[in-house]
Amino acid sequence: MARRTVSNHWFVSVQALRSGHRLAPFARETKTFPTEAEAKQYAKEMLSERSKIIAGTFLNAHQPVRRIISGSELHRWIWAL
Repeated sequence: MARRTVSNHWFVSVQALRSGHRLAPFARETKTFPTEAEAKQYAKEMLSERSKIIAGTFLNAHQPVRRIISGSELHRWIWAL
């Protein structure tokens, strides 16, 4: 049986909005990305539109999150080379 390599997948979760108004305090929209660069680009785009953004990595849909990025760390992560 061949071994499967495990790769990280990135997610960016933003507070959900409807027509410019917040839906609810905990309503969120989450998108997943195969690379960190794609996740950073999406987070940059959402940062100008929405204030509450969380990003991170997970191994797959059935395993727990490995890293959470939020708050001031989010800005450092987005702008890091």
